[in-house]
Amino acid sequence: MAIQSISITDFRNLHHVDINPSRHLNLLVGKNGSGKTSFLEAIHFLGAARSFRTHQSKQLINSEREQFILFTRLKQGGATYSVGVSRDKQTTKIKIANRYATSAAELASVLPIQVVNPDTHKLLEEGPRFRRRFIEWGVFHVKHGYLNVWQKCRHILKQRNAALKQHWPRKAMVEWDSALVSVSTEISTIREDYVAQLLPYINQLITEVGDLPTLDFGLYQGWPNDVTLAEVLLSNWESDRKKGITQYGPHRADLRIRANGLLAKDVVSRGQQKLITALLKLGQVRYLEHAHPGKTLVLLIDDLPAELDKEHRQALMKIATDGNSQIFITATDPDLVELNSLSVNYCMFHVEHGNIVLASG
Repeated sequence: MAIQSISITDFRNLHHVDINPSRHLNLLVGKNGSGKTSFLEAIHFLGAARSFRTHQSKQLINSEREQFILFTRLKQGGATYSVGVSRDKQTTKIKIANRYATSAAELASVLPIQVVNPDTHKLLEEGPRFRRRFIEWGVFHVKHGYLNVWQKCRHILKQRNAALKQHWPRKAMVEWDSALVSVSTEISTIREDYVAQLLPYINQLITEVGDLPTLDFGLYQGWPNDVTLAEVLLSNWESDRKKGITQYGPHRADLRIRANGLLAKDVVSRGQQKLITALLKLGQVRYLEHAHPGKTLVLLIDDLPAELDKEHRQALMKIATDGNSQIFITATDPDLVELNSLSVNYCMFHVEHGNIVLASG
């Protein structure tokens, strides 16, 4: 199992919470503003050292306090861990098994977390950065060593962009261009392999739900497929130097999603967008469960069932609970989660004014 216990102190309106969740499904029920989403946010911070709602971590501290403290005991891959994360006005501190961690990536390796919430539809509606994040999440958890390659690429891009802004001569840039081409080729190969292995899982889920359009997925590597990155960098040298940025490379990649030959966002309804993007995330969950059968993933679902009809709520919950993930889901009404259609053990918690109490399970 993943999370065995969780303690939250002074995180948003959650002054003091201690619960022992179910290994399988956990339902948090309460009115809007009661603290349901804040609870999911706290779990996410334990696995990523950041929120899925804001980039300003200090805003997560209760307004009457100077810091928040999060603590969990979890079991992962046969090993038991204690994980603690605290945040004051200046810094975030992370402890894993009584040892200070140096990066959030260590948290993510121990506690992989996927989020499905009302903002998930941005995968289709918004720009490429949302789809790059989608790919990066999956590649990080499935492809060992990818993080080091991506960090190397970011360093090269930073140096190349700095040189562009300082108007270095072309021949002085050859070394950075060569390094960028080399690492970009490696990144693109890893991403292409990941997407190729992921798509069967996504397509299977779309088939299971039915009444959705057939989707086509194409990975744009960050530069045109009919030329090499070396050629693109050379032909765009003057433009790059004028703008002071590298305009082509893996940092410009995109997962292009089409239906009937058109961008899916321009064809499918808003309700279908929400369902499709939820299935994209759940496809990643299924792939990760098959790629690493000994690892438990934590799935956070925030209020999404309220935006779907009963048939699609049932389909979504069946897909989510068919796997091995530990699930935390929020709702204003337990009937929206279609518990009667599920055959898994669950705990139900009542949330009110930042207090979380076990109601059943």
